[in-house]
Amino acid sequence: MRLAVGLVTGGIRHPQLLEYDWIARSMIAGRGFLIPHLGVSYYSFAAPFYSWLSFAGYRVFGSLVPVMLIQIAAGATLAAVASLIAEYLYAGSIAGAAAGLLVALHPGLVIYSATKAHPLTFDALFFALALLQVLRIAERPTLRRFIIFGLIVGLGTLSRGTVVIVLPIAGLWLLAITPKRKWPNVIRNLILAGLCAAAIIAPWTIRNSLLHHQFVFLLSTDSEDFWRGNNPHASGGSHVDSGALVIDKLSPQEQSEMRRQPNEVAQANWFARNSREFIREHPLSFLRLFATKLYQFWWFAPQTGVEYPSAWRNLYLLYYLLALFLAIVGVWRTLRAGPPASHFATLIVVFVVTLSFLQSLYYVEGRHRWGIEAMLLALSGVGFATLIERIRERRKSIEETS
Repeated sequence: MRLAVGLVTGGIRHPQLLEYDWIARSMIAGRGFLIPHLGVSYYSFAAPFYSWLSFAGYRVFGSLVPVMLIQIAAGATLAAVASLIAEYLYAGSIAGAAAGLLVALHPGLVIYSATKAHPLTFDALFFALALLQVLRIAERPTLRRFIIFGLIVGLGTLSRGTVVIVLPIAGLWLLAITPKRKWPNVIRNLILAGLCAAAIIAPWTIRNSLLHHQFVFLLSTDSEDFWRGNNPHASGGSHVDSGALVIDKLSPQEQSEMRRQPNEVAQANWFARNSREFIREHPLSFLRLFATKLYQFWWFAPQTGVEYPSAWRNLYLLYYLLALFLAIVGVWRTLRAGPPASHFATLIVVFVVTLSFLQSLYYVEGRHRWGIEAMLLALSGVGFATLIERIRERRKSIEETS
């Protein structure tokens, strides 16, 4: 599906280029990890994974075509991983096949993996791989599996920073399902997993902190992202309406003040000050916006789909309603089944809910849910298998009665 869409649309040869491509070209030109933004030069604009991958594509092949093919392969792998997760929740192949098919046909994930030079596909894959590895650890908690988990989290964090939250969530869940006499071994292995993740993340954090003379964990735009969702003009997302961004609503004086900041860290501090001031002066508005963003995360915002034809939005709406209904059935089925399936389903729910709360502190767009939707679709696969099971039972009952 992804390969077909990439070929038909020309997305493989001519994908939509975004800020990651600009950074990659800056590195090719010898200017470093640089992109102009809001009137100043940014050297820590984004998590580095995708720009590094794009740089490698240009350096080795002179093209993004290999990167797009790798991205399509990652999207296909995501479908397989979702299938494996579903099989942990429900015995038999139906749930896995349904989950894999739902991911394979996901409109948003197909478009992003086949037509856009964007890290969303890798973000989703790292989230799903981390979850799958936690399930494998619960099945057999070997040191090797913990180390692989730490490596997945570390590399995934270099693609999207919120992947790091998987580590403490998984740790608490593993302790909750493990007898207390085995806690020392689990805690020791969790620490080793954390050290493996830190070993991958630390060089980038050290680079940022030395460059900016203060601690910068992954990127310098997190304050701007927080401001987008927490200011007097905030709508919940980047757009106020179909024609304007939230940042465009700043007054001329505010625009001038923001752009006069000497560097990216000063600009980040400017956004942070304004966000804190807004929350301090309007705490109820902050809570209202948080609730709005949480709702928009799990549903749709008025601005959802402004950059696409309305038919695309309607197509995805039908798809999402079906997937959500099946996921609810899947949760019901696994909770009724009891451990270990109920434990696994609880972990998935905790993952997606925690990540939705975290994202809703910032700003929310449709792609933010797509990054974790494959985990939800594993539950949808269980829901589909449950409905098939019920249909078969009813047919069998009718046949026996007749």
